Amino acid sequence: MIVIKQPKTRDEFKAYYDLRYRILRKPWGQVRDTEKDDYEPISQHFMAVDEETGEIVGVVKLFEKEPEVGWFSHLAVDRAYQKVGVGRMLINAVEEQAKEMGFKRLGCMSRLNTTKYFEKYGFHVEGLPTQYFGTTQVLWMEKELD
Repeated sequence: MIVIKQPKTRDEFKAYYDLRYRILRKPWGQVRDTEKDDYEPISQHFMAVDEETGEIVGVVKLFEKEPEVGWFSHLAVDRAYQKVGVGRMLINAVEEQAKEMGFKRLGCMSRLNTTKYFEKYGFHVEGLPTQYFGTTQVLWMEKELD
């Protein structure tokens, strides 16, 4: 069974960042520590954990972009756990936390090849693509929260 938790220990954060690096940076030739940004200390961090193995199989973080607007980023799911609902569980956790924090809208920067994924969950494109790193382009997607 997969459960969503917040990392608390040094080892949990180490595994959390390792998964972000392996899924989001390493395949594009990025170096270690590019999986982190300046918003880490002010973010709420979530991880999907396989209770049977104790393995962290998905991660995401949430922070305040501007008043009443939450921004989630670094959504990553271990390849062995993709397409089984782990990403959706993480997005659900982020949405619930965003509502608790009083956010009226929630958004993310999506790579061009992942916009359809976020559209399934009610997000829509706002704005034009911008350069992220290398040849990767991203664009802002958001949705209104109930």
